Amino acid sequence: MAYLRYYKPMSKHKRKVRKLWFRAKEYGWGWFPISWQGYAITALYALLFTLTFILFSSWIGAAAEAEVGLRDVAFGVVELIAALAILSYTLYKICMKWGEKPGWHWGKK
Repeated sequence: MAYLRYYKPMSKHKRKVRKLWFRAKEYGWGWFPISWQGYAITALYALLFTLTFILFSSWIGAAAEAEVGLRDVAFGVVELIAALAILSYTLYKICMKWGEKPGWHWGKK
């Protein structure tokens, strides 16, 4: 974590050369999209997250009503959490590759 102490945001020139899709937030930790690719990835993530949640929650609800057993419902919940974690991790890796270095930022100093 030592690199966080010496972190300096990228200059506009470096951003243009590297063609970033995501820029580090000015306050807090994370990114936001700055190019059409970044917006497309963010929209795709939101769509897949929503579809995954709807698909699994309807399956879990149907399994609960059919009284197939608590074990099957619990496995459905674990599968939902795993699917959402994989989606989120994929977005994180894309942001790490096509974005500025992450770190806690407290605004312009």
